[in-house]
Amino acid sequence: MDTNKIQVIDDNGNEMEFDVLFTFENDELGKKYVLYYDATQEQPQVFASIYDDNGALEAIEDPKEWEMIEEVFSSFVSQDEEEEHGCCGGHGGCHHDEEDHECGCQHDEEDHECCGGHGHSEGGCCQDK
Repeated sequence: MDTNKIQVIDDNGNEMEFDVLFTFENDELGKKYVLYYDATQEQPQVFASIYDDNGALEAIEDPKEWEMIEEVFSSFVSQDEEEEHGCCGGHGGCHHDEEDHECGCQHDEEDHECCGGHGHSEGGCCQDK
């Protein structure tokens, strides 16, 4: 699926256009998945379907597949938020050293200025108190 938009026909036969959030394959199951949403909505709901090489969509009915999809989506959201806001959730200041995942702060007090006074978790990320 090489497009950023897909056409979906609902139960009433209405054709609707959705934006593709992302696609992924599960080699173990031999299936391809697409997650998509209605970009015209203020708070869009994300939908997921199986798709084939022709772009045909199939409903996901297996609860284990839904669990796997939810894990992939959660990972995507976490990665997206980290890229958008940094590990400190937009509080600013902290920059991790990738090798040891330590905060770049130069002090050991619990209420770090770099984190807006939120403090750090054990992994070094800023956290709300």
